Amino acid sequence: MNARRFTTALIALLTVAVAPAVRAQTLTPDEVVLRNYTLTMPKLEAWATASLDFANAVKAMPASERARRKAEIEAQTNEQETESLAGMAAQLERVPEIRRAYRKVGLTTREGVTLSLVLMQAVMFDQVAAMNPDAKVPYNMNPANVAFVRKNKAVITARMKAVEEANKALEEKQSSDEPAADDSTSVRP
Repeated sequence: MNARRFTTALIALLTVAVAPAVRAQTLTPDEVVLRNYTLTMPKLEAWATASLDFANAVKAMPASERARRKAEIEAQTNEQETESLAGMAAQLERVPEIRRAYRKVGLTTREGVTLSLVLMQAVMFDQVAAMNPDAKVPYNMNPANVAFVRKNKAVITARMKAVEEANKALEEKQSSDEPAADDSTSVRP
């Protein structure tokens, strides 16, 4: 039953995140960009390297700088802006460590955003298709990206795990930098 709920939730997520214009069968300009983008191994490697470089750059910052930057980024967040590829890219472009990490591997911030979304989209669909072999690639998704994910699943999984672990280590470091709650007034047994 748990797997069925997961499958249902994943299909719902794909429906909302991947195929919002199903009725109209027309694509927004951003959807056209996502559909036309083709994943390659060099792009995947560049994305993973940039993601790791960003996590390491932030991890290397003094705690006070990390806290200041986090507050700065949160203050700049504009929900309307993050609804488009250009808006998401503009938001990330304002973070020097992200901008530098992408530039270092030869990507623009916009391509980094696009690549991230396309990769997640293809990985999610592959997971749905593994549970439902009759699943058809949505019209707004590039079938070549699904084929790329299937062909390179082991490498993609390893890169995504490395990025996830770097981000987890960063979150743990940030948590350890935060002052502990004062428990001097708590009652102890």
